[in-house]
Amino acid sequence: MKLKQLKNWIQAHPDNVPHCYVVAHAGGAQHIVEVEVRHQLEPLRDDKTDEVMHFDNMEQVSAKLKKLGIRKVTMRLLDPYDEFGPADASCKEDMEISL
Repeated sequence: MKLKQLKNWIQAHPDNVPHCYVVAHAGGAQHIVEVEVRHQLEPLRDDKTDEVMHFDNMEQVSAKLKKLGIRKVTMRLLDPYDEFGPADASCKEDMEISL
């Protein structure tokens, strides 16, 4: 989903803000934002380049999403190398946070 699409969605339906996930990979330095659309997650994309937007820290994520009117997100940590976790390769931890 492009950033402009998300802006338009929130402006048109301020009472129905989509749920967003901030995804971080264990050991990774950058975060991405995914928006839940029709029970599917779509990465947030730059309007000009159509590339997935990457953020270096949570402060950048918070600043960008607060401008749009999003006040809470789910932080999702993906750790495919968790040797003590379940055998499922998509090992993840979710935590809801306020921006």
